[in-house]
This record gives sequence, C-alpha cells and structure tokens, in this order.
Amino acid sequence: MSENNVYKLEQLDPTSWKITDADARFFLFVGTEKALLVDSGHGSGDLKKAIEQVTKLPVMLVNTHADHDHIRGNAQFECAYMHPSEFALYRSEIVRLNISISREHTVLPLWEGDIIDLGNRSLEVILIPGHTPGSIALLDAFNRILLAGDSILDDRIAMGEPSRDLEAYLCSMEKLNGMRDRFDVVYTPHGGFPVGADILEGLISGAKRCLSGEVEGIETDIVKNAKLYDIGVAKFVY
Repeated sequence: MSENNVYKLEQLDPTSWKITDADARFFLFVGTEKALLVDSGHGSGDLKKAIEQVTKLPVMLVNTHADHDHIRGNAQFECAYMHPSEFALYRSEIVRLNISISREHTVLPLWEGDIIDLGNRSLEVILIPGHTPGSIALLDAFNRILLAGDSILDDRIAMGEPSRDLEAYLCSMEKLNGMRDRFDVVYTPHGGFPVGADILEGLISGAKRCLSGEVEGIETDIVKNAKLYDIGVAKFVY
C-alpha cells in the first residue's frame, strides 16, 4: 500500500488499484493505452500526483453518478465522463459545494452500451437509474467485476431525495441480476468491500418489500422527511 497526501492506494491486481479518501473509495484501472479513474472522492489532496505513482498514461475520469463524495476531485481533471441524465445534478452540486472548476473543464457523455477500451482491458457502460437519474455501472466481464457506484452497497443506500426513485432502482437491480452470469463481485465505494453478486437478490427483495409497505421505517435525520428501512443486506434511506 502506498500513500500520497490523504490518499491511500492499495493494489488489487496487476492493473487495478483501490483509492481511499476519508469515507470514500474509488478505483483506478490501467490498460496499455490509458488509465480509467472511476469517481474522484472528496478531492482532499493532489489526486493527479497520487495516480502518477501508479501510471504515467493518460487518465480518463468517469463518474458513476454526481453525488458530492464522487465528484469533488473532478476539478483536477480537464474533463469528466458521465451519463447525460446526470449533468443537471453535477452542475447543481458544483454550485452547492462551491467547487472551484476551470472554464475549460468539460463534461462528456457516456451512453448505455459504450465500451471503454483501455488497451488490453475494457469496461461496458450500463445505465442503472434509481439512486440518481444517470447512475451507471461499469462491467469488466473478462475479470468478472462490476462497479455500480452507490447503487449496490451493504451499507446505507440513499433513496430519499426527490431526484431518487425506488421503483426505478428496483428495475435497475433486476436488470443487473439478469446479467449475473457475467460478474462475480462488486467493487463498492462504501461499506464492505468487495461484495458478492448475490447481494442483488437481497436488494431486489428489500426494494419490493419497501414499496409494498412490508418493511417498517425508522425515523432518521439523515434526509428530511425520509425514514430508514432495514432490508437485511443493506438499509434504504427512503
């Protein structure tokens, strides 16, 4: 394990690193032609310098979604890729958090089915709305790894704000469950790491039980007018 500023870099396999920034976890994958940074955490230090410990290749930054703990380091990069359904949340979070970002910083679209080719390693973009409108998953089918942002956790999953939708989330989890023959583990930004693909069954069952009123919510001050629903494998703030 190596350390730079506040970042801790842990090598997971010959071409994969886990980066930890306070309570946020994000990932770097290195191919033969370029590297992929999946999310950028809290932006607590010099992220580019930390990455240079691992690779000198050009870095492509992709955001799984635009919640604050996934985008605060974006200002250190010339551009960020995400699904266009996430653009509005991204802009509003930059304003809300007063993130200083250059006028040259651009946001570029990723679409369902796009393939991110790093050279000798590729990941497929999968749209999974629910946690946020433009949440995406990235599937590394060769290495049987899925990254799904905050949509798949064994921790609290935020579903309480108006932009989040539990019914859309359920549809997305059923979609991923139908692809389970292509991945074994999920690399998660919070909670346990990694989690097995079988957590999807519990998330689907839990979402259905919440929507039908079978799970009793507990009062919480995490999100205004939301409750905390314990579904066993995780907890929904809804």
